[in-house]
Amino acid sequence: MFLGIATVVVLVLLAVLVLPSKKRDADTKQTSNTILPFQSPERSQNLREQQVQEEAEAIASEYQRRADEAWLEELSVKASALLKSPAKATRKA
Repeated sequence: MFLGIATVVVLVLLAVLVLPSKKRDADTKQTSNTILPFQSPERSQNLREQQVQEEAEAIASEYQRRADEAWLEELSVKASALLKSPAKATRKA
């Protein structure tokens, strides 16, 4: 008899512990859902992501332009050096 009463008390205590936490979670979800449309964090986040993406593209294109200029300059120096070398060797022979 005592074991049955103890079991019921334990079950009731567990139910009391579990139910309020579910209710608090539900209340938290409801308040966050009502706040989100007014604050619109997704919109500000999307705008920030768009700005970051545009800046990244601008930096990448500038880096690519500078790399192309450096490559062309290096290529022209090497080409002129290669073209001058055979001409000198031909004149000596």
